[in-house]
Amino acid sequence: MVRTNRVVPKEWDKYSPLGTVIPRTRFIIFKTPLNESLNNRIPAGSEFTVSHLLRMMAERNQRLGIVVDLTDTNRYYDKRDIEGMCIEYEKLYCPGRGFIERDDIVESFNRAIQKFIEKNDDKEALIGIHCTRGVNRSGYLVCRFLIDCLGWSSHEAIEAFEKARGHGIGKGTYVTALHKAAKEMRDKPSREVMDSDSGESIDEARKKRKRKRREEGGGNEMGNMIKNFLGQLGQEASQLEELSSMMENSGGTPVMNWERREDERGEEREGDDDDEEGEDEGETSGIGGIVDGYEGPNDESAAQKRRARRKRLEKMFNVMKRGRFHEIQAIRRDMGGE
Repeated sequence: MVRTNRVVPKEWDKYSPLGTVIPRTRFIIFKTPLNESLNNRIPAGSEFTVSHLLRMMAERNQRLGIVVDLTDTNRYYDKRDIEGMCIEYEKLYCPGRGFIERDDIVESFNRAIQKFIEKNDDKEALIGIHCTRGVNRSGYLVCRFLIDCLGWSSHEAIEAFEKARGHGIGKGTYVTALHKAAKEMRDKPSREVMDSDSGESIDEARKKRKRKRREEGGGNEMGNMIKNFLGQLGQEASQLEELSSMMENSGGTPVMNWERREDERGEEREGDDDDEEGEDEGETSGIGGIVDGYEGPNDESAAQKRRARRKRLEKMFNVMKRGRFHEIQAIRRDMGGE
């Protein structure tokens, strides 16, 4: 048989039975429910049992996934009333005095919450926390979790808790201890802190951000490659326009001195005199000669080379637009081998 208290907790009836969910978390705080025997000792209309708690949650379309009991006794209600509704129950005995010096309790609380979050991906399964009045011990431990495990500042944690609960943390020593804990967390070089939505640690989240930056860096590199390509393409176009303009000004023939190639001199017809050879040199140099590396039709001309290069650049541009890394690397190797 479960033993029960015979005395209603002091000032218990002055506190609202149930708060609201703390934003960006699954925490909901309430004062301890009392068994039927104790509820008979309080004014009518102030009763609050496990049945009252569950009915109030149902009226809000909310449900509990776990209840963490922080009272220093197990006589206020029967935990089987919770477990019988398929709700997990966790008991942490938290004394009223010397509580904030108990780091082991903080660690046990944080560990219990993290374990529940890891096992339950359902964000609708709320985490119910209560001490006797659902204010001081509940407020301290919930705020410690927000600070230690979610990376909140002490001011954010306290404000969020008090707004959701509807009551402020009444003990100044608890508030001071929370600010001190937040400062110690800031001073630590690295923290194993959980993300409130994903359940990941801060270290894991940091690694993800680094990977994302590297991926974005790869995208920037591709963007630079495209810019370089466009610059090269524009340069090629300018050169072709300049050459075309020069040829138009000279009647279709580049205004340059043509040089006779050595390998063509042996192909001249025998019996030509010096004057005819000179005339042939002037007339055929545009066919078999080169100008500053610009070759005639017998060999690939500079314009043809430029057109071929331009086609390769256009091909590279199309490959880069598709964004396929292996194709880009292959194109870069081909370009580098020219």
